[in-house]
Amino acid sequence: SDISDTNTSTQSSSSKPQMKISLPKPSMMSTLQKAFLERLTSSRFRELNEDLYTKPSQDSFKQFTERPELFDQYHVGFRKQAKEWPVNPVDVIYKKIVTTWRKEVQGSKGNKSKRENVVVADFGCGDAKLAERLLSLKIGGDGQLTNQPSKKAKKGKQSDDKSSCPFDVYSFDLVSGGNPLVTPADMSNVPLSDESIDVAVYCLALMGTNVADFVRESWRVLKFNGVLRVAEVRSRFETASAESNGDKQNKGKFGHHKKLKSRNNAHHQNKRSDNNDDDDTPQPLMLLDEFMALMQRCGFQCTNMDRSNKMFLFMDFVKIDGG
Repeated sequence: SDISDTNTSTQSSSSKPQMKISLPKPSMMSTLQKAFLERLTSSRFRELNEDLYTKPSQDSFKQFTERPELFDQYHVGFRKQAKEWPVNPVDVIYKKIVTTWRKEVQGSKGNKSKRENVVVADFGCGDAKLAERLLSLKIGGDGQLTNQPSKKAKKGKQSDDKSSCPFDVYSFDLVSGGNPLVTPADMSNVPLSDESIDVAVYCLALMGTNVADFVRESWRVLKFNGVLRVAEVRSRFETASAESNGDKQNKGKFGHHKKLKSRNNAHHQNKRSDNNDDDDTPQPLMLLDEFMALMQRCGFQCTNMDRSNKMFLFMDFVKIDGG
């Protein structure tokens, strides 16, 4: 068939060897085997991570659709790294969404009309942990939120007691990974109607050379005055050398940033040595000032910039006219 021929051609023309990682039972591995497996897992994660950041999202979606095992390989390494983080960005964004809901409820106590659910879209959701946590929340008899896992959270379907959960969550990633909460999609083209959501989330998910397409897509699906919450590794927007050198010449509105060549071009022109597997330094996505200018051009106003965490940068935006 045409499909099988296309897949065969794609795989045979690939210049990279296809690496598969299987995880034997820990009880059956020696200490040396465990150490080797961890190193292999980390190396594979870095390779996939680099690949996702240096190609258009359309290409990544096609690649992961044809080889869904890549999703599992990536997230094995991702979970390993997440255990070492001082804070998980998902926790921060979850807290912001819940806190905002509580404030709005508090401010509308005199309003007897029924409140509509807050609709959230998580772009690049991974394991859909944000959806799991939000969908497990219930409104108790006292009007306060309680954490009670429900059929809706477990099965990703509408449950009989939908009205008791104040959130509806759409979770998108390149592959569902067997998770019923996740819808496979290219982050620049998700199956949502215009102006249909209240909150958009990009949590460590601005992965691709077409970041502007991601921003435009979130603007399209957000209602006016809807909120876009972004969390990204700081080194994706800035470099330590620029911070420490106090390079006033390259200091922009949002801080010091070392001037860098196009990341995509630099990656293909100056490939790193194959022996440099221990280099975990994330490569810059773009300068922070460039990203903020892009957000403004696409119709977003920055309402909060949190740089208090040494590893992650948190930004909140509101959709306005003129995008």
